[in-house]
Amino acid sequence: MRQKRELQQKLTKSRAWLEAECLKIARRTLGGSEIQLVTIRRLHPKGAGPNWKVADIIPQPTAPVSEVVRAALAHLPDAYHLEEE
Repeated sequence: MRQKRELQQKLTKSRAWLEAECLKIARRTLGGSEIQLVTIRRLHPKGAGPNWKVADIIPQPTAPVSEVVRAALAHLPDAYHLEEE
């Protein structure tokens, strides 16, 4: 029951919407203006955890920029649920 309640609290979004939102946030971070694409990967959690994560950032930024971008994107899997395909 708790798992259903947590899923209902998250907004369900499409893969395209999530990738666009990730790209928008990534481009706003310091050094991320050249990022052209962010892809996500579906996860299959056993519990109520996130069902997706950021997979790739294209082109791959330098390590310090990548760390900042990934930190800026870290809250999104907890806030949004990837819709079933």
